[in-house]
Amino acid sequence: MKKPRVLIYDLETGGINGFKADLARVYNFGYKWLGESRVTVLTVDQYPKWHSKQTGVCDYGIIKAALPIMEEADLLVAHFGDRFDRRFFQGRCVINGFLPPPTITKQRDTWRIARTAFAFSSNRLGNLAMMLGLPEQKHQKTRDEWPGWWIRAAAGDRTAIHSMAEYCAQDVRTTEQVYLRLRAYDNPHPNMYPDRESCFACGGSVNYRGTALTGKYRYRRYQCGDCGKWGRDMKRIALVNG
Repeated sequence: MKKPRVLIYDLETGGINGFKADLARVYNFGYKWLGESRVTVLTVDQYPKWHSKQTGVCDYGIIKAALPIMEEADLLVAHFGDRFDRRFFQGRCVINGFLPPPTITKQRDTWRIARTAFAFSSNRLGNLAMMLGLPEQKHQKTRDEWPGWWIRAAAGDRTAIHSMAEYCAQDVRTTEQVYLRLRAYDNPHPNMYPDRESCFACGGSVNYRGTALTGKYRYRRYQCGDCGKWGRDMKRIALVNG
């Protein structure tokens, strides 16, 4: 069976209001495939007619280039992606006249996983990475970088855009490590591997331990020996009395 492709991605945006798709543009689209070492960041200045004094930054080219990448993914992963990245990207797609990326592709939001599973003081990416002691840490911006990069990028400064790209790449690397650490706690995680001899989340080998109760039925329960996630067989093994 072909291994599912999991896309870790992050946007850097800017404009009058960098959080609203009608008031801002995509400056960087950073991504990597889960388990691969390479991080790629598309920058808005790679594409024709990306900036003019009259209209400012135009992200038509970067959106067009990012769409086929999104279409390859079997699963998306982004930090705060449900509330921001995915919605912003789709907003820029419709404004630029593109059809959407696959809207049925599931997405795992590491911010939402942490918020649902734990009671942390902050679920921001930098706090999670620091608290978990991950090798990849979020870059801490200086005053020159924020809001300096974004202001200069809006004026067409390529140096600022490429500095933002390095920041974006680091966010992608950090998000991947946060996702891998939190995945075992993500109860709604989609079934990526239908073979029940393997972990449904990562495909790793499983160890059967105890049973799980669902309604009137009982199932063999297992834990993945690789990622630690719990799951259960699809076939019930007994009826519960009553």
